[in-house]
Amino acid sequence: MIKKIAIGITLFTLLGFTLANNFRELVLGKLENYAANYPEKIYVQTDKPYYTTSEDIWYTAYLVNGISHQKSDLSRVLYVELVNEKDSIVSKRQLYTEDVSVAGDFKINKDWKSGKYLLRAYTNHMRNDDADYFFQTQIPIWNVSEHDTLNKKSNVLSNTSFSTKKGPVTPPEIGFYPESGYLVNGLNTKVGIKIKDQAYHDIELKGNIKDSNNNVVSTFATYKFGLSVASLLPEAGKTYYASIMFNGEEVKYPLPEALPSGYNLNMINSGNQIIVQASSNTGIGLKNTFLVAHQRGHLIYERLETDDKNNYKVKINTAALKNGVVSFTLFNSSGNPVCERLVYVDNQNDNANIKVTLDNEAPKTRDKVSMQIDLSDKTGQPLSGNLSMSITDIDGVGQSAQSENIKTYLLLNSDLRGPIEDPGYFFQNENDIKRRYLLDILMLTHGWRRFTWNDLLYKPPTKNRFTPEKGILISGNTSSLKGNKQPIPTATRITLMGGLPYQEKKQTDIKGVFNYGPFVFNDTLAILLEARVKDFKSDNDKKNRLVSIALNNTNFSSPKITRNDVLKSTLQDSSKINSFLQQAKNIFQIDAEFAKSARVLDEIVITAQKETEEEQREQELNDRTDYGYASKRLDMKSLENQSHLSIFDLLNMLPGVTTLNDSIYVRNETPAVYLDGFQVELVDISHLTGSDIDFIDVLSGAEASSFSNAGNGVVAIYSITGANISIKNVKRKPGIIDFEAIGFYSAREFYAPDHLNGFEEAMKADIRTTLHWEPKIVLNENNTKAEVSFFTSDKKSNYAIKIEGITDSGIPVYHLSTLEVD
Repeated sequence: MIKKIAIGITLFTLLGFTLANNFRELVLGKLENYAANYPEKIYVQTDKPYYTTSEDIWYTAYLVNGISHQKSDLSRVLYVELVNEKDSIVSKRQLYTEDVSVAGDFKINKDWKSGKYLLRAYTNHMRNDDADYFFQTQIPIWNVSEHDTLNKKSNVLSNTSFSTKKGPVTPPEIGFYPESGYLVNGLNTKVGIKIKDQAYHDIELKGNIKDSNNNVVSTFATYKFGLSVASLLPEAGKTYYASIMFNGEEVKYPLPEALPSGYNLNMINSGNQIIVQASSNTGIGLKNTFLVAHQRGHLIYERLETDDKNNYKVKINTAALKNGVVSFTLFNSSGNPVCERLVYVDNQNDNANIKVTLDNEAPKTRDKVSMQIDLSDKTGQPLSGNLSMSITDIDGVGQSAQSENIKTYLLLNSDLRGPIEDPGYFFQNENDIKRRYLLDILMLTHGWRRFTWNDLLYKPPTKNRFTPEKGILISGNTSSLKGNKQPIPTATRITLMGGLPYQEKKQTDIKGVFNYGPFVFNDTLAILLEARVKDFKSDNDKKNRLVSIALNNTNFSSPKITRNDVLKSTLQDSSKINSFLQQAKNIFQIDAEFAKSARVLDEIVITAQKETEEEQREQELNDRTDYGYASKRLDMKSLENQSHLSIFDLLNMLPGVTTLNDSIYVRNETPAVYLDGFQVELVDISHLTGSDIDFIDVLSGAEASSFSNAGNGVVAIYSITGANISIKNVKRKPGIIDFEAIGFYSAREFYAPDHLNGFEEAMKADIRTTLHWEPKIVLNENNTKAEVSFFTSDKKSNYAIKIEGITDSGIPVYHLSTLEVD
């Protein structure tokens, strides 16, 4: 009998180990798959934190592998958008990068309203995740022509700039964050404390942790950012609360109730090593638990515990680790994540230094200044990488080393949940004990945001809907020009009419589908696309050309605007804002006066008949269609405040069209439905609203003759992005189509005055707030030192030299220094 019991125990133990080992393989396999299909990250550096109308926003976008922070091997194409307060995209750029960075710019229209604009950037591949993972930052813009901009305190930066400090009138809101997730009876635990009200962040707040018998068991005091930590050993049968004195009265805050049994992860981060202590008071202790640590999805440690011990310690050397957030997760024997603790690795050997050397340390106004930029590791060895630089007037454009930058975004904000106040603070003063202490509390009060374990492990894998883009694709399909006009396989040939013509031939598939590219070109390129029923050797046969060519809409609707995770302005100095606005108004007046004095030509009056706006609009819409004019047309531009309506609501506005239960009828018949020239199913358009649509045509009889399967009529829907399709001026003939393809945006060159040789510069006052913008500085083995030159302006001031970038090995770099112009 004893022998049978022993065998049973052995089998049970082996079964438990097998299940635990299988779970270990599941976790490691999922992490490996996550790393192989890594997320991408984008960071955008702008020349200034805020602007006025008629100015230019100069920027450099950095696109990296979200795990290694090196060059992404997925996407080469990215999109940068500027969005107003009404969530309308006022400007959009499609950019191409061969490495990790690309320059861009936006011209701010003089008629735009003052407001908090949103600058966001993403790739097509990033659209597979929530839009909150896009790079998003707040860009305040003022319209200097608005009469009250300078006379009244602008509300553009309400809750940040112009806020006045008032004495506390209500008790603060306090959050409590037990280390690794829960309080557990009998397990000593650190509790992160965070004052959620920003007004209290600079006020030292002292308090006590008391038990249900009102005994003080621990104390705490908040520091910078309203952060603190307390130690607690919960006891069975007791509850706990935090106690503070406010206006002479005690205010109580209940702590989370302790669990009778569970697990705990305690961390001590000494800088050069991380000490991990796992504990449990369950019946089997830590038996068959699995501890895993990863950094941005890259596995750095794992341990499957096979003994029934109640605790163990692990020491992890950080010398070989990259800087950034490391997530430790403990899974119980059932495979459920029961503890999570974040730790920040601050490995000083994984930093890079930027050194700026000026040829003139004390320049005067309108002096030429040359600088040398060096990028090196901690030992002084040169590093290769990409940088961008802005030089701005500190009097008008406030700069702070504690504000957001590429280093804080890639290493903190992009991986943590919730906003981080003055993130640059956590990267200052390498050996500052207080900074390290607060950084660890920051890890206690934030969670890993890139994925949750339950989703990663147990959610069925979904195929990505959006593929990485390497360039511009020219795609479409061919169909018979006569008879039933059905898709047919054909021979196709594309000719790019650029400087050196390029030609390529392909056979379509059985459904007539063709794909060319990816191509990389800027601006506009003339393209000739041909198709033949047989081949191009049989061109003498006229029937060989009876082919219709249809192009795909290569653009897509911009993703939904969200503002859940936006880097917001942290500017507090209202005097600098007012100085910036006054300087902007002075520049506006100088430009106006100079333009007036520069008019040397006599006025010539030309009289001509001008098309009405209605006629121009009608022609614009007709040019988008193959059939031209439609007698039944709904133009969204003529409808005000209707962008929220569904596609079915809009169709009901057209005569002869009815919708019922998401079905469409034209004169009681079911029509064919086309979206941007291609036949679709109802499910493909059901999500559309007025904000997605440019216009809708309803065709029947002769009007619908250019469509196949149009016996019951046609509903032709054209999207707004279709209007901005990357092709224009389409001309069609049998077997041939030529058009202009719109390529990638080429950034304008920053206007850098030449005060030695420039005529205009000699005649015009120069009080720029952006002294210089250098969007791309490439350092490599052939160019280990960069040389940059610029002229100072007429303004005596202190100027901030801000350099951001990333090394080829994935180290984000940030430099801020000053230049005084006397």
